[in-house]
Amino acid sequence: MKYLIKLFSLMLSVSGMLFAQNLKFIAMSDSRGSDLGVNKKVLSTLVEHMVKTQPDAKFVLFAGDLVDGSKTNPDQTVKELMNWKEVMSPIYNNPNMVWPKIWVVVGNHEVQHPKDEENFRKIFPDVFLNGPEDEKGISYSFDYEKHHFVFVTSDRWYYGKPNDSTDDKRDWHYIKNLDWLENDLKEARERGVSDIFVTSHEPAFPIGGHLRDGLPNLGLKLKLPLDSTRQWYLNQRNEFLRILKAYKVTAYICGHEHLYGRESVDGIYQIVAGSSGAPLYYFNPKYDEPKNPEHEFTYEEAVPYYQTLNYFYGTGENSQASKDFVGVRAFEYVVFDVKKNKVDVTTYGAFPKEKTNTVLGSEVKIIDKFIIKK
Repeated sequence: MKYLIKLFSLMLSVSGMLFAQNLKFIAMSDSRGSDLGVNKKVLSTLVEHMVKTQPDAKFVLFAGDLVDGSKTNPDQTVKELMNWKEVMSPIYNNPNMVWPKIWVVVGNHEVQHPKDEENFRKIFPDVFLNGPEDEKGISYSFDYEKHHFVFVTSDRWYYGKPNDSTDDKRDWHYIKNLDWLENDLKEARERGVSDIFVTSHEPAFPIGGHLRDGLPNLGLKLKLPLDSTRQWYLNQRNEFLRILKAYKVTAYICGHEHLYGRESVDGIYQIVAGSSGAPLYYFNPKYDEPKNPEHEFTYEEAVPYYQTLNYFYGTGENSQASKDFVGVRAFEYVVFDVKKNKVDVTTYGAFPKEKTNTVLGSEVKIIDKFIIKK
């Protein structure tokens, strides 16, 4: 009954603004830390700033890795997720936002134990149960006004043979149900939606500390030519991109990389809203920059990845998937102001304290602004 009442309220909100075009929403990701699974200081600072400065935002999208999680104790992960909801209470209690205030998708840190998926569903029950049969409650979609939103998990738990208790494992770094995604986007376009926003945890184009995984999932110590496993993951990523392009997705919003980054690749915008408190990374190593011991790879080690992913690398290049890449090493949230013919995107961020990657060192301010033209 509680779910039906909330669903009815959302439907009234949608129908009451059926002809409205403008919509403002916010994207965040990756808030894990040492305060019972959360970087409480950074996350609460961003939330307080957001509530104060964005009174007309309707809801928040959170692209996974809410908490640190546990490989061995699912009850610990539950405690951390409940703590996360408490830190996010200024949003949940914001009367200006619409139910359920925060839309979430699972990240790899929420799926480290066989019980984690079901626990996640119980803690976040206020989602639409219209996802793939094996992903009910963790993949879903909805329309708000004439805008379509899709949340699709990139990180699962694989159970394998039901009667074999040893045949289970983490199943990360790819979108499994691509047929469901394509059908969902096709039906949305047939309904005449004006915009489509797709959210998942893993980036299609890794920008920093996750060059070895993300959706391409190329692994450590990459050797060319690709083996069949690496090629399979890359094919899954490429099919995902084909679907986004075919249905003219406005933006793909993700996290996993603890950085802010945006770029347009073959007409597809990827926006990484990558750290609302998680330890900040560095961007992919460039040819002509000093070696950084905190990089996961040296530039030379990264070259096979750049070659496979068709990144721009070498003298004067940015070691990214697009020449229009813009990135900032900061804690942040991203505001999307959706209008009839464009989307104004503004990112608010705070820089880390010197020689740290988890401690605030500045006030929150605008760190990037750009426009997505429709």
